[in-house]
Amino acid sequence: MELPAIVSRAGGALLSTLQHVRLPGVGQASVTDDPATAARRWRAVTVLRTAEEVGALPPPLDRFGDRIEVRTEAAPGDRGTELAARFRGTPSEAEAGELRAALREAKQLLEVGEVLRVDPQPHGVRKPTPQGAALEGMTERAPEEGVL
Repeated sequence: MELPAIVSRAGGALLSTLQHVRLPGVGQASVTDDPATAARRWRAVTVLRTAEEVGALPPPLDRFGDRIEVRTEAAPGDRGTELAARFRGTPSEAEAGELRAALREAKQLLEVGEVLRVDPQPHGVRKPTPQGAALEGMTERAPEEGVL
């Protein structure tokens, strides 16, 4: 096995371990919740817009239709609007990740006007260094929940 593949696996294993670490007073990464708990948990982003500018069901959340509940309220500290969503039923693991990704995309569309993309790298392929391989492994494991 080549060194980049070994480092990539090690990065993925480290990420998996870190997702299960409990920090006193902070809790645990939400990605370890069982599907029933995850279904009832609100996922939220703070948007630097007023509630009127956010609307009731902004894109790309509108593609979920009536499968989700959405709420908007003033963000703490007068910092815009908190946009939150959760599934009405029990989602699959993939659906939970899709909802989180849709919230991030909605935030970007509302604030910037477009969804910002990192991959593929603008300069092409990452150099095959140990650090690059570790980063590739971690980003492959955390594309939807945004946890690195």
